[in-house]
Amino acid sequence: MQIVHRLMVVGATLVGALSLHAETPSEIYQRRIIPLLQSPQASSCAECHLHGVKLDDFLTSDPHASFASLRARGWIDIDNPSESKLLQFIAMKPENSSELMNSVRASELAAIGEWIRASVRDPDSLKTPIPQLNDLKLDELLIQHARKDVVLSRFVDVVWSQFERCANCHSPDRNARQVEKHGAQMNWIIPNSPDKTLDLLEQRKLIDFDQPRASLLLTKALGQADHGGGVKFSEGGHTDRQWQQFLTDYAAIKLGRYVDSSEIPAFSSLRTWRTGLHLRIKELPALPVGQYAIVSMHRLSPEGKAEDQAVAFGEGRVAKDGTSWSTTIMLLEPTAMPRLRAPIECKTLLPDGRYQLRWTVVEDVTQALERILALPSTASAEIDSLWKTGHSAAKTLLFNSFSKY
Repeated sequence: MQIVHRLMVVGATLVGALSLHAETPSEIYQRRIIPLLQSPQASSCAECHLHGVKLDDFLTSDPHASFASLRARGWIDIDNPSESKLLQFIAMKPENSSELMNSVRASELAAIGEWIRASVRDPDSLKTPIPQLNDLKLDELLIQHARKDVVLSRFVDVVWSQFERCANCHSPDRNARQVEKHGAQMNWIIPNSPDKTLDLLEQRKLIDFDQPRASLLLTKALGQADHGGGVKFSEGGHTDRQWQQFLTDYAAIKLGRYVDSSEIPAFSSLRTWRTGLHLRIKELPALPVGQYAIVSMHRLSPEGKAEDQAVAFGEGRVAKDGTSWSTTIMLLEPTAMPRLRAPIECKTLLPDGRYQLRWTVVEDVTQALERILALPSTASAEIDSLWKTGHSAAKTLLFNSFSKY
């Protein structure tokens, strides 16, 4: 019994000694958090945020002030510290996270998690006054706008959605002849992978961050730079303006040009997706060369009544011969439609059937697509079915087959 009693006394003494020497939250912060802030290695924040969020944006050299500012943002759960939002944010990772960043993330979770759990039990940390929410460099709307997944969604909506225009020459699953003739630099589309394609566009310097509107990705598609594939869409039209807007916005995010969310551009609420259907209209009435016009497609009911809302449209300019106009038909997607990454058959995008085509000459090209589609049309024609995709299978209509609308 004496031996047992002595062991109990020794054990109690050791526990007491250890408790006397337990690390304070400040000591944990100095030992584990400060090295993370001083590390040349990017934090895990960089995997999800292109701009505006780094560990040292909300963790300073002062552990008490840092803890208070995190509480002010609602990122600390006092009752369940392991469930704190900050830890949840750090734990998030993209699909293609690297082993290095997984290691960085694990270190951050372990260190910050230990500090938070110690801080919620520390009276000095808890009594630190909670400040106003001014600890981050950018406001929350701008931080959200610059998230990589949000940027990628805009890239898919605006640019990737149109890449079927470019795929025959620039996608390795279909451009063997082009590569044989011009070399591997022809490959800058990575099939079914918009995120890797966007990275490759940067590496190939097809995006000009200093002068986004001079990006080769855009100027070649417009025919402003030497391009064997010719003009892909009309200068000044909806697609051109959307590409310019994306490139300018992307450059502003990457270079840190935005100061607050009031500078964020308003992208069109209408999303488009190229269908692969090509349409030509010939023997136009007298129109100036370069005149911008659209054709909108409206479903016809079995009774022959056209729906008011267009399901697809095409934009183009009157050709140099002054008598013809051509376009690629683009589906008008509802915003709730899942974003597509892989090629999809036209019949899935646009079901076969009877359609009314409405012809509209547009004088003010700078208008939003929503307003352009609402302009009064001057002529219309009906088709009984869709046609095959591809330039060689383009459907040709004579303008005299259109009737006054």
